[in-house]
Order: sequence, then C-alpha cells, then structure tokens
Amino acid sequence: RLIGVVSELLSKGPLMGGFWLAVSVLIGLFPAVSSAPGSSVVAAVSTACDALPDTPVPADAVIGGFGPSQFLGDVDGDGHKDVVTGYWTGSADPELADHYLHVELTSGWGTAILIDDLAQFSNFPMATPGRVVDMAGQRLIVAGVERNADGASFAFFSFRDCALAPVPLAAGGYPVMRTAGGRAHSTWFACRPDEMVTLDLFRGLDDQGELIPGVLVGGEALSYRLNPNGFGPPTPIELGLPRTDVDLHGEYPNCSGFVGSFVDDDDSVFQTAIEWLALEGITKGCNPPVNDLFCPERSVSRGEMAAFLVRAMGYVDDGGGNRFVDDDDSVFESAIDKLAAAGVTEGCNPPVNDRFCPERSVSRGEMAAFLVRAMGYVDDGGGNRFVDDDGSVFESAVDKLATAGVTQGCNPPVNDRFCPDDNVIRGQMAAFLNRALG
Repeated sequence: RLIGVVSELLSKGPLMGGFWLAVSVLIGLFPAVSSAPGSSVVAAVSTACDALPDTPVPADAVIGGFGPSQFLGDVDGDGHKDVVTGYWTGSADPELADHYLHVELTSGWGTAILIDDLAQFSNFPMATPGRVVDMAGQRLIVAGVERNADGASFAFFSFRDCALAPVPLAAGGYPVMRTAGGRAHSTWFACRPDEMVTLDLFRGLDDQGELIPGVLVGGEALSYRLNPNGFGPPTPIELGLPRTDVDLHGEYPNCSGFVGSFVDDDDSVFQTAIEWLALEGITKGCNPPVNDLFCPERSVSRGEMAAFLVRAMGYVDDGGGNRFVDDDDSVFESAIDKLAAAGVTEGCNPPVNDRFCPERSVSRGEMAAFLVRAMGYVDDGGGNRFVDDDGSVFESAVDKLATAGVTQGCNPPVNDRFCPDDNVIRGQMAAFLNRALG
C-alpha cells in the first residue's frame, strides 16, 4: 500500500493571504448524513468495521498527480492511524475519470465513496494531505478538493457506521472552505469543539501606503455550528480587530492541514510563494530524489539561481555549452550555460569571467542584478531608493528591482535598507520570483 505522508498534521502558523474566502456549496452530490445525538464514534465504528472484508484501491488508480496524496489519521476511533487517500480511475484524462475518496483501516478493510460531479474542481484528488478532527462528538476528515498557487479548498467528510460521506450544510449542499495566503489577506478556517469558523481578514496600510505586517485590521469571521445532521447556518463572530496574526491564529488555529508540496515550509511566511514556485515547475525541491523538502531557510547557491531563472524564463539555448571552466561537475551546468547565453550572467571573476562559482551563495545584490537582466527592468524610479547600497556595484539594479515592485526592502516596516551583501535564502527567492512573474 502506498503511504505518502506518515504523520497526522497539526495546526500551523499563519498563512498570508492572496484571495477572498468563500464558503461555496456543492449541490446534490450525496444524501445528507445523520447520526444519533451523543453517540460514541469509537464504540459505533471500530468493532463493526474491523469485521468487514477488504476494499482495496483499484490496480489502475491514479493517486494524486503532484506530491503526496495520502495521510494517516485515526478515522474509526480505535486508537490506530488509518490511511486516507484520494484517487481517480477509469480514464487517462482526470476530467473524465471517476474520482474516489478512500479510507483504509489498520485492520485491512477499506471504504471508498465515488465523487461523480466535481467538474468545478481542476484536480481532485488533491495532492495536499488533510487531517482528522474531532468536533461535536463526530470524527471528521478534512480533505482537500482543489488547490492553486494561492491556497486550497477543503471539504469535511464523516466516517460513521462504517460508511464515508460528506458532511452537509443544514440548508442543503456541502460546504467548501478556502484557505489562502499572501501579503494583503489571511484566509483560513478553524475546527473548534462544536463548530467550524471561517476567517477572511485583511491588513491595513501605514501613512506611506505600505501594508502593515503582522496585524489584521478588517474582514469577517463566520461560525458554522455542527450538529448530528450537519453544519448549521453561518453566524457572524466579533473578533475585536485590529489584532495580530499570532493572536488570531492562537485563538482560531488553522485546521485545514494545508501543507502543499513540501513538509518543511508550513511555518514559513514564504509558503504561498514556495507553493507557486512548485506549481509553476520552477522548483522541484532540495532533497532529490524524494523532493519533499524545500529548505526555505537555506542560502541560494549561484547554481540553484541559474536553475530557478532558466525554468522561470524558459531559456533553451545553451550557446554551445561549456561556457565556464568551474561547472563541469555541477548538476546545474546546462542551466548555467543557458543563463549565460541569455545574457543574464557574465561570470563571477571579472574581467576574465571564465568562472561561474556555482557553489557560492548568492547575495541580495547579485540576485537583483540577475532578476533585472532577466526581466529587462530599466526604470530606477529616480535612484537612491535605499540608504545602505550607495557603495554597491548593484545599486542601479536594486533601484530598478524596487521600482518594479519586486522588493520593498529588508527592514520592515521602515524598509529604507536593502541589505545588498546579505545572502538570499530560498524562501526569499521564491517571493522575489513570485512578485516578478506570478
């Protein structure tokens, strides 16, 4: 059996927001789920389900298509982790295939439901793992049903009486919760003891019109109370804004389990940009061949920079290859030659410039020069944007990068410094590329 993720996901830090929260409705997919009030999930399902025959994943199932597509969680309440996975089968085209959500218990028995009308979602089963939560006496599976570079959509499924079904809205249909991240908004949902709370909040601007980091000043929060028959109608919640990200996420922890392509960026402020980088095919990860890590805090090497830019810009001409004498043993040699052929780099040892220094870390000033050449930025906005780059050979490139909106500085909220000599970390590089190209 395929197990893509072997740990149950816990609540995570703030996601910085890119699109508005929606609680939309899937109409008429499944009958409503009901159960007796106050019934025990553990007593109701664990013994009976263990006695049922196996229901294996079909041999022709396509499990996910991008990153891990399974997770472990105690679905039946017997104290052991079970495998939850999504897959599609029956067609080479996922839009024409049958889609399933499947639970495989530690006893070997599995249950699967057919999801036959998800045309509005582009890639179910989603490659992002979910989690199992306890709410109002029920054990619910939080499963992803769609994602893009900004975030993801999730739905709740209930496993009761050895059956799997989506949890409905009291008014009909099924709720789909969005979670997203970005500079201006923060959108997530929280699973509380007897309710699901959706939050769609935004940041304010300072006197210079810049976003105030770490503080949420407006938006709305809605409570959907869970009862045996499903989620009730939305009720507004007063949050007492403005409040900090940390404060709000402490009171309303994100329970989506949205972790995206990598397992090491969940607490990173750059997660949204990193996800975009992966979805665009600009990064594969930092630990091949597994590539489930991104290493967001690690410095970017010049070889990695070459690979990022070549993939992002689509460079294919290597100018005949072998442009530099020091990259023959580098996995990035092909990308380096293409970067040089495109005129984005000349080398690292002027005026000779027969070396590229692929293993050396990239400074923020060098990064500015690379991006300015690649993007063709020419407007410096009058120059002298920052106070700490006057003696830098990269000052002109830094000013052009700031004018293009790709950088704001390195010392928020003042942002009058660029730190041109500091190394660029991989998370920052994802953000720079996202602003330049996303």
